[in-house]
Amino acid sequence: MGVGGINYRVFARIERQNEIEPDEKGSHMKKVLLLLALIVAFFAGCVEEEPSAEELKSMMIESVDKIDTYRFTMGSEQTTSVINHSETDEALKTMTFTTQSDGSGVIDMAIPAMEMTMTTTTEVPDEEPIVQETDMYMINDTMYLKVEGNWTTMPGIPAEAWDKQNMAKAQTELYNSSDFELMGSEKVNGEKAYKLKVIIDADTFTRVMDEQMGSMMPVQFMNFSELFKDSEMEQIIWISKESKLPLKAEIEMKMNLTPEALGIPRELVGDINMEMDIGSTVTYSDYNEPVEIVLPPEAENAPSLFEMMMMSMAGQQQLEQPA
Repeated sequence: MGVGGINYRVFARIERQNEIEPDEKGSHMKKVLLLLALIVAFFAGCVEEEPSAEELKSMMIESVDKIDTYRFTMGSEQTTSVINHSETDEALKTMTFTTQSDGSGVIDMAIPAMEMTMTTTTEVPDEEPIVQETDMYMINDTMYLKVEGNWTTMPGIPAEAWDKQNMAKAQTELYNSSDFELMGSEKVNGEKAYKLKVIIDADTFTRVMDEQMGSMMPVQFMNFSELFKDSEMEQIIWISKESKLPLKAEIEMKMNLTPEALGIPRELVGDINMEMDIGSTVTYSDYNEPVEIVLPPEAENAPSLFEMMMMSMAGQQQLEQPA
């Protein structure tokens, strides 16, 4: 140690470094740069390269084919404006109402069976909200539906309807004809996931919706090409980084419905159209975990929808008969 706390050994080391020849300094710098390059290459090799959007799409479709059971939740908010173009009073020309739907369910494709509960709340200006509770079961070829406390059945559901009602699998046909864009990574319920934008093919979407809805109810009168012709749609999906299965999907859609699209003669309803703005979210979980779907006893002997329609018609005829 030197005078005043100065360390002369440090100065001596600096002087010796300054005495290094220029060529030796250049050689020393090359070694440092080489060492840095090796360090960068090492850490780069430790970082796994992310798959492309198209690779993720293929992985997800392949993974979905291997699932038998899963749980899901769904929520949607819909704003509908009914516009009467024949109405001269601007205050009465447009009626707007909102509908909020929230539900959850479980699917077991091995049986096959599905259970779903749904609560729908419709709000119209200056009126009390209308709340409707719906329970639905599908067991093999029969649908059991509970609306406003009353059970009805719809037997004879075709086997192919199951592929259309299996939401996770039904989407894969749509995704097969769509383009994906990787938006980044996020967590869904604590699980790491890829976030992707889905650029949907309009023709395939129309056909899938036609098949999905037509498998459950008679909709031959509806013109699906016209129904979705002027629609705008955006979809984002989150895929698990571990399993490559979908964890969440969000859809935003705007539609303009005309009587022609709904298969209703315009002379019956007048010069009206409906503008709809729909946002929905679906989450998936518990893939291939054990589930139990048990039909409530009161639903087993419920009348079929056809029987209820016949009873309603018979009752109406009795009321119309003269006393």
